[in-house]
Amino acid sequence: MTGKRLLWFFLGSACFIIAQPLLRLPILSYLQQSTDFMLAYTLNPLLIGIAIAFSAGVFEEGFRFIFKQFLLQPAGCEFSQPVIFGLGHGIAEALMILVPAFMVLPVSQLGLATLERVLVITLHVTLTVVVWNGFQNNQRALYLVLAITIHGLVNSLIPVLSPLPGSVMLTEEALAAVVVVMMGYSYYSKKYYIPGRSSNEEIRM
Repeated sequence: MTGKRLLWFFLGSACFIIAQPLLRLPILSYLQQSTDFMLAYTLNPLLIGIAIAFSAGVFEEGFRFIFKQFLLQPAGCEFSQPVIFGLGHGIAEALMILVPAFMVLPVSQLGLATLERVLVITLHVTLTVVVWNGFQNNQRALYLVLAITIHGLVNSLIPVLSPLPGSVMLTEEALAAVVVVMMGYSYYSKKYYIPGRSSNEEIRM
């Protein structure tokens, strides 16, 4: 069982790496070289910023869905599966962001950066639960759209709040509030999952 859980964790990490560094970020980089895209961003920074925010939800939640659909079967599973997968996803992102940040940020800002990553990792766990809930309840498309929407709205906090005074703290406080609500939802969702260890649960690679 330990090996299975390690595999869930590494699959979560692979999900992030494929969705972001290998696909979404290169696409965004390519678009930023486009005169038309940069003109659109200059004329409508808020609208384009929100679109970019939602693109993260589309890629990350979309690949969570794909990994669950094709690599983690059957649909019914223990609650620990989405939690561990989400940890792998969130920690992979945290390492990509925090390692460079620790090299350039002043010591006074490291605490806030670390706290933000803890909140984001927790959010990734809860978003994984949302996607997995669709498989538990046989409403896969509905829960996928819900996860993309939540992810996009949270990411949209940055372009929406950045013009305001104290935007950094406002964003962190809003993120914390969302995470608390999502944790409550995830705890409520435990009833949809197989209790304890299931002999029917398997991983297909």
